[in-house]
Amino acid sequence: MSNATFEVDTHLFRELGELLVGRNSTALVELIKNAYDADATRIVIDGRNLDDPKRGKIVISDDGIGMSPEHFRKGFLTIAGRLKDSSERKSLKFKRRYTGAKGIGRLAAHKLAKFIRIDSCPDSEFVKPGDELLHASIDWDIIETKTLFSEIAETEAVLVETERKKSKAKPGTSITLTRLRKKWTPAELVQFQSEVESHRPPNILVDIPTGIVSTSLLFNRPVVADCSRHDRGISHELTGDFATGENYWPQVAQNSHWLVEVDASNRQADISVRISPTNIGAKEFPDGRVANYKLKHADKRNGPQFQSRFFIREGGAGNRTFKQWVSRSYGLRVYTEGFRVLPYGEPNNDWLSLDADYKTRPKTLAFLEAKGFEQKSEDENEGLILLGNSAYFGAVFLTTNGTPNLQMLVNREGFIADPSFDQIVEIMRTAIYLSVRVRASAKLQIREQRRTDREPRPQPRMELKATVETSVAKATEYAQEARQLAAHGDFDAAKAKIELAASHFSKSSEAHGRLMTEGSTLRVLASVGTQMAAFVHEINAILGMARALESAVADIVSSTSLDKSQRGNLRQMRTAIEDLRRGIERQASYLTDVISPDARRRRSRQSLHDRFEAGLRLISSVAARRNIEVLNRIPAELKSPPMFPAELTVVFSNLLTNAVKAAGSDGTVLAKARTNADGQVCLVIENTGTSVPVEDSERWFQPFETTTVDTDPVLGQGMGMGLPITRNMLEEYGATISFRKPTIKFETAIEIVFPN
Repeated sequence: MSNATFEVDTHLFRELGELLVGRNSTALVELIKNAYDADATRIVIDGRNLDDPKRGKIVISDDGIGMSPEHFRKGFLTIAGRLKDSSERKSLKFKRRYTGAKGIGRLAAHKLAKFIRIDSCPDSEFVKPGDELLHASIDWDIIETKTLFSEIAETEAVLVETERKKSKAKPGTSITLTRLRKKWTPAELVQFQSEVESHRPPNILVDIPTGIVSTSLLFNRPVVADCSRHDRGISHELTGDFATGENYWPQVAQNSHWLVEVDASNRQADISVRISPTNIGAKEFPDGRVANYKLKHADKRNGPQFQSRFFIREGGAGNRTFKQWVSRSYGLRVYTEGFRVLPYGEPNNDWLSLDADYKTRPKTLAFLEAKGFEQKSEDENEGLILLGNSAYFGAVFLTTNGTPNLQMLVNREGFIADPSFDQIVEIMRTAIYLSVRVRASAKLQIREQRRTDREPRPQPRMELKATVETSVAKATEYAQEARQLAAHGDFDAAKAKIELAASHFSKSSEAHGRLMTEGSTLRVLASVGTQMAAFVHEINAILGMARALESAVADIVSSTSLDKSQRGNLRQMRTAIEDLRRGIERQASYLTDVISPDARRRRSRQSLHDRFEAGLRLISSVAARRNIEVLNRIPAELKSPPMFPAELTVVFSNLLTNAVKAAGSDGTVLAKARTNADGQVCLVIENTGTSVPVEDSERWFQPFETTTVDTDPVLGQGMGMGLPITRNMLEEYGATISFRKPTIKFETAIEIVFPN
């Protein structure tokens, strides 16, 4: 019998690296954690030539207590070494809770590069012996040529050199990675920068600066990590190819409307939640008040104990660069011992189900009611102001002591979904739902005012009727007064009263005439409208027949039994059928868009740019046939008041029909819009060709007034109803429409002004 021992294949490095280190940012953060465990207060991460693996280099430098050659052998070169397995697992200088585990630091270096060099100067106060400098290197390519670990010692794969330390040498460690394993693309760099930059919580969440909120905070500074009170923490700087742009966290804080704080760190007390309006929030929502709530611990003894702080932004603002930064930085992130735990808070991560809740948009907050919170908001639709992840910017601060039962996944990305983690989710969701209720109460008066403003204006027909009644009553009153004055011989005064009575009779006569005209017109249009659904059905049936006929002719053309002349005739027929089919498709698409139930089911703010395009579909073929260029320069962000989509489509199709008719061959139609100083949206459609004198333009808003004499198979001859119908629709929403002086190169311009 002979003794035997275990051997380990060098392939274990690659297997463990792939298993334990999921992404490049995780790999680099693990090296940063090693510097944190070594009591560093500053770390610099420099990247150079990352687009060329042969020339590329990554250097991680820190000012920690460093390593002696002995520490390097026992710690860095010993797989799953026990160097950090002290009774309390804390660092030597600042008593930081160790964040590194399982030797992932060396595996992180293996994932990023094939060659690593370590230079370290030990701090003799904490590292013994501390009189030698360490210079070491690891060549992973050489290691992987060997089968077993025992064979590595026979090579130069791992080299360790020492040098007598000079008296002025400063403690710290520098790790240089070369012969990178892959080329870094610009997209990978942006993602990497975002993830590494966020590996520590932003200072603005730890120390709220003055000027953000005027009320007292629930706690001054959150407990970010388990360490001594003398610890200044660790700062990092990304340089070279890793250099990042501007830090927008101060701008987020200054433009947020609410601050929410959660304190679940006291084992002897209930969980506290405070929701405070920021200074800008207090200005925008004068009814906003600080709200305090108490929640019961599910398990005071075992936790979880933690703190959280986050901002809420109502709406979006900022330039393009800021918006891009926001798209990468929003969400509620999770930090353990001050280091971020991915993937919580990433753009596509919904660990608190906020995006899922936002999509359902319940009117009431059933979640709070299920938790025992009675309905206290006066807003019956408070659930409608739920916000998704993009409105929240903040952090959940965890410590090992406060969450002893939390277990991290093997790849260091996320926690096992056990009861302890579920309780954190439940507490945070409760705090967020409470903030929804507070926001709803603060916005109640504003929302009611907006609801009132959105109510449809009295119908013009009712206004005209009221005008007739008022004018007739006034005229009658003045006539009676004139009769009494004449009876007393005061003929001059009687004459003045008669003139006033005549004026009011004239006004009522004009309104009455319009009522009669509109009434008869509406009856005609109503009779046409009753046939529209049947007409659309027939159009779609004809479209199906045209498609079938086109397909049948195509099959006949491909037949080998036809001579050249027959094929030519059939090809002409096929072309004509294709034109017919396209024309029917355009009409069917437009009519479906206008009269479908969805187009008339619910008023909403419509994109003016998109509705213009919908109206353009009807006349695009005619414009192309006449070589008329139609330019849509309406900004995509501009919207109408709440309207039915069908209404706005009809408005634009009417105006475009007139513009194309007037533009003439080789003409131009231009649509543009802007927001004026009063917040009104001004939209202008101009065309070349025929001019409309502005001083005589009001006549074209009268029914049956038209200048069109030619008949077009798509645009028609014109009944003089397009502009009256358009004005009538727009007036319902407080908008105005009128002709105005066109700009240079154009002959006619018509302007719509939508109210603020």
